[in-house]
Amino acid sequence: MSGRLVILSGPSGVGKDSVLDRWKAADPRVVRVVAYCTRAPRTGEVDGVDYHFVTREQFMAKAEAGDFLEYKEVHENLYATPLTDMEALLADGRIAVLKIDVQGALAVMEKRDDAISIFLLPPSAEELERRIRKRGTDDEATIQKRLKNARDEIALSDRYQHRVVNDDLDRAAAEIMEIVR
Repeated sequence: MSGRLVILSGPSGVGKDSVLDRWKAADPRVVRVVAYCTRAPRTGEVDGVDYHFVTREQFMAKAEAGDFLEYKEVHENLYATPLTDMEALLADGRIAVLKIDVQGALAVMEKRDDAISIFLLPPSAEELERRIRKRGTDDEATIQKRLKNARDEIALSDRYQHRVVNDDLDRAAAEIMEIVR
């Protein structure tokens, strides 16, 4: 039994992790492919669970060896999708979810026509700003940068096969499950 490859993108603060957690709780076949990155772990992040945290030198050695499906630089840090991890999940009949930004998603879409691409949208720009501010982790300049990036990403959402509005976690997760089914 072969698995399914799913790309899940959306702006910062839209609730990608929350929707993915709800989906994973409802379907044990769903596994997020753990990406590689060169930034330092944030408080509470666990190596191998949230990301594979590596040095820039380790990252580039893996990139040169062809270990990544795609990789890119975002805010001076490198991020990548590990090819062998993804392929192993698919071979095991799992639903391999790539939770990646628009830039990475577009690169994957070019390489993998079997990928189901889903863009998670906020119910409104005002609600997205409220969610970002509610986190309480960013200064005003960072919030404004996130909001600008969100507008730019949403403008590219028509490049995805499916767009799902995250106005209710259960409903959004159920809609994604139906799309993938």
